[in-house]
Amino acid sequence: MTAEARNGSDVSHGLATPSPTLSSVSTSLTLNDAEPLNNVDRLVDVETLTEDTTSASQKKKKKKKGKKSAKKEAGLQAPATPVSPDDDEPRPPVLCISRNKHWRYISSYHGPWLQLPIELLESLLVLNLDPATMHAPESRAPPPPPPLSTNASSFPRVRDRGFAALGDHSPPDSPHSTFATPSYPPLPSPQPGRPTPPPIDPGVFRSVTTIRRLIDEAAELSVRASSGLSAAALGSMRGGGGGGAGANNSPWALAQSLGINPLGEAGGGRNVAMSAMRIHRLRALAVQKLAAAYRADEIASSVMVMQGGSVFDDIAERVLKFDPNDADAKYVHFFHEKIPSRQLAESTTTHVLDELIAAHPQRLEFLRTRGIVHTFRDEYSLATKDFTYALKEARAVRKARTMHRNNNLPTQNGKGNKKKKGDVKKKSNGQAPPNGTSASADGGGDTADGDPLLLHPSVLPDAPEPIEPQLLFLRGAAYLQHAVFLIEEALLKLEGIRKVPSNDGAELRLCYVENGRYGGVEIGNPEGPLGRKDGPKLQAYRAKLAEDAFREQICALLKKSVRDHERFLAHFDTLETPVPPLARDELPAHATYAFLLAESLRPGTHAQPPPPPDAQPLFTTYHPLLVEAHFSILLCQLMLGDFSTLLRTFVRAARLVDGLEGYPVFLPPRSMAQAEFVEVLERLAGGWRAGVQPHSLAHPANGKLAAIEAPPPPRAPSPPPPPSGSAVDPLGPSTSSAQPPSGRETPLGAPGPGFDLAESLDSARIVLAPVVARQRARVDKLAVEKAAGGKKKPVPINIPLHGPRVEIVLAWVGAVWLVELDGIA
Repeated sequence: MTAEARNGSDVSHGLATPSPTLSSVSTSLTLNDAEPLNNVDRLVDVETLTEDTTSASQKKKKKKKGKKSAKKEAGLQAPATPVSPDDDEPRPPVLCISRNKHWRYISSYHGPWLQLPIELLESLLVLNLDPATMHAPESRAPPPPPPLSTNASSFPRVRDRGFAALGDHSPPDSPHSTFATPSYPPLPSPQPGRPTPPPIDPGVFRSVTTIRRLIDEAAELSVRASSGLSAAALGSMRGGGGGGAGANNSPWALAQSLGINPLGEAGGGRNVAMSAMRIHRLRALAVQKLAAAYRADEIASSVMVMQGGSVFDDIAERVLKFDPNDADAKYVHFFHEKIPSRQLAESTTTHVLDELIAAHPQRLEFLRTRGIVHTFRDEYSLATKDFTYALKEARAVRKARTMHRNNNLPTQNGKGNKKKKGDVKKKSNGQAPPNGTSASADGGGDTADGDPLLLHPSVLPDAPEPIEPQLLFLRGAAYLQHAVFLIEEALLKLEGIRKVPSNDGAELRLCYVENGRYGGVEIGNPEGPLGRKDGPKLQAYRAKLAEDAFREQICALLKKSVRDHERFLAHFDTLETPVPPLARDELPAHATYAFLLAESLRPGTHAQPPPPPDAQPLFTTYHPLLVEAHFSILLCQLMLGDFSTLLRTFVRAARLVDGLEGYPVFLPPRSMAQAEFVEVLERLAGGWRAGVQPHSLAHPANGKLAAIEAPPPPRAPSPPPPPSGSAVDPLGPSTSSAQPPSGRETPLGAPGPGFDLAESLDSARIVLAPVVARQRARVDKLAVEKAAGGKKKPVPINIPLHGPRVEIVLAWVGAVWLVELDGIA
């Protein structure tokens, strides 16, 4: 199994023939997004053969064919002696794709921003930065916008968050004034003195807008260099509207119509051939723009570049032939270099990035990229070192910039002076956002009652650069993956097996271990994922994983991952109506809602999301990596064994995820951690007897848990007081860490948990109750259909998104925590 497969890397293929129109491109993008990730990997392996590899294999076949025909004509026959298989059977061609297509999280950045007219995208950016945007008049109710795709599964329901609450803010004479969104109930009001957060994170929105402009301009320069067209000729062709070239003013479509002929022989080019030096300068300028785009956000840039087919295939390589020391060309070529598919770790070193960092130490983006490469190579200590250093430097730069700005603020005497406390609010109402203007800056930032609108800190000049939250997220993900890697490495050593790369790219999973000493993780065993308590497998796994030093190391990494992910989430503000403290007997309904929502958002699932158990509106600033961060925290808490905290976090995360909406800029993301977390719950519900018993708040029906298909309607809380005699909000901050352990001794001398095991077991049963109910409902439905004798419906193709981390998490939980929970069951 390759390192990138182990890390759950995303491999997406670029659209070879991008459509010039928004609707058709969105349709193809939606269909591409509907494919589960592993299926996309297989499509990449089939469809992304490089031209060099294909032509080489064809020449080889022709050469062999020519030799055989020559022998036939000469009357010669092949000797009877056996021939080496390498000589007889043609080797399969090596599938090579660009390195950037192996990048993680690219499936979280798809969306209409890839095809929207750049002018409209910039207009949306200005609206996003304007605090008056979220205070649009409720009386304005324009018709809903046309759907981006006919595929209904892309948008399972009409959303009511973010820009969906806005009206048409385009100028009356704007060509894009047809863009409109429906009117919905108002969002929760911010607390007094607090500004309204923007619909989409300004940092990532500004990044993707910049990336769109830079890569579009780079595509135009690349087309000019390849076809020999002048800027005027290219502009006339794009603006002429003839055929597909002028549609949507797209250089990508123009490149397709021209065929990307390097010498411009396809017609429509110059009468005088463009000089080689001018072609080089055009390509060098295009590479500069591509490098700037990758520095802004390498994930979003990778997604955008893949939409262009072969426009940028060898542009950086050609520039390097003229100037081998061009830093921008080195950086771009690092992403565009063709490598064997699914072999990123084996085909990538940090040599180029080391040179770039040594020559340009102030470029923190190079450190970010090198840290990501280290994670692919399972060098997690080096990765966290790069992320930590870059994070400290980014914060130091921001602090210095803020101090410089404050020291140079004009005063009445015309001299610079530091801001006094409280000046932020006074100045913020007249401060325009960095890249655009706002209503408040022009004096139109007052609400209906005349109160001034405050600018949110995320749109102020002192706001962190987008690289800061990126580094926090990446470091948190590295800590989690480091813990998973250490567990997997210990288990493979225990089983006496080693990883070998497979020909079909299949990943080694602990539930399909062959020739192992103990057989790996079990599926469907009611005793648990590791079998009987007195079995040799569980004893051996526990002796290895629950050893004091190893257990402490894993828990420390998991806690660091939770810390960084929570700091990442703290960059994005949330508005919500204050919710009264929930009674404990309401938790099962909220847990059911949380699971059904997570299941409906699972890739490949077409179920409708359930209604929330309460009608309290909630709004959160959108970022493409928010869902991944929330479910990564849940995975960490699951591995830490504290199901009491997990229950509260799961319910809270479900409400936040349900309030996320990136439309009309981003499509719903496909989260690896989300799919893995749901899969772990389903595996525990189908293979842990103690966890599927009725919890303390269950209402048994015929000896079984009552199946809850949807949460009941909210009711006034009238619960009995909790055992402690004080009203405690179950969704509030956890206090379980202050409670003493259950008093039971932990086997093998492992350190006891810092939470109550009885409460944790009961919370685990509450979390698993809706999972058990869903599984039983499916079994009953299949039994009814089988008894009816109806025609069996074809099973939809749904390749799971999760990878081998599911079995690793189950092995850890089964060896370390389920044993202790079973002891008090």
